[in-house]
Amino acid sequence: MRGACVGMRAGPSVYAMRRLAAVTAFVCLATSAAGAGAQSPFADPNRQYQSCMAVARSEPRRALEVAQSWHAAGGGIGARHCAAIAMYELGQYIEAAQRLEGLGREMTGQSLALRAEVFAQSGQAYQAARIADRALQMQNAAILLDPKNAEIWVDRSITYAAVGAYRDAVADLTRALSLAPARPDILVVRAAAHRNLNDAAAARNDAEAALKLEPNYPEGLLERGLARRMLRDKAGSDADLRKVLSVVPANSELAERANAGLAAPLGPPPAAVPGTPPAPRKPGEKPR
Repeated sequence: MRGACVGMRAGPSVYAMRRLAAVTAFVCLATSAAGAGAQSPFADPNRQYQSCMAVARSEPRRALEVAQSWHAAGGGIGARHCAAIAMYELGQYIEAAQRLEGLGREMTGQSLALRAEVFAQSGQAYQAARIADRALQMQNAAILLDPKNAEIWVDRSITYAAVGAYRDAVADLTRALSLAPARPDILVVRAAAHRNLNDAAAARNDAEAALKLEPNYPEGLLERGLARRMLRDKAGSDADLRKVLSVVPANSELAERANAGLAAPLGPPPAAVPGTPPAPRKPGEKPR
């Protein structure tokens, strides 16, 4: 989810849901159309939507009350979408996912791109609830509607990673990169997927490609450091992991993982042990 109007211990949590910005214009238009002929105390539906979504991110409980009142007054799509995002922020992932799924199914008069975004948001919420089969169904539906949306391919790759289907994750990330080249964040997530497939060379190559695009990118340094350790390059690995520690907060997840990497033995693990998948993208969160 993107805008304002409407990681894998297998890899870094660089994809903690971020769709709100792209949905903005679409949902604003849908909100305007839905309320065009209605008399409502909410005179400007787009402005009300922006306000509701801002509160959903900072005070979701209050936003849910606002959205419910707005919906009762004829708020339509905008009010329902805001309520679903507030539920997500409250940790009510299944309810949020079901509401977003229902909204996507009902929006037959809206653009394919908008419906795809709403289905993708539902998939993100199902993934947050760790219901991978439903997340995949929503993401498959979104891809069918808008196959050129790179973010949805990334979403599905994260769901695949969650169930250990790392080859499928790599395939989706490769497709995402073909649609949105020169994205260091996508390269880093693919590096993590390669690492989980025990392909340290491919993981290192993706991490290095990310670092060429954004030098000192902490997640890129971490992935290259972990891949180098698997390749028995202790000096290179230690340098990368110590660089991570120099650029991130000491109490951060990245610092924790860098320290764990420094303590790990050289060479590939004795058996491939799937790591924790990247966190799903959080509604309203923008790229770092």
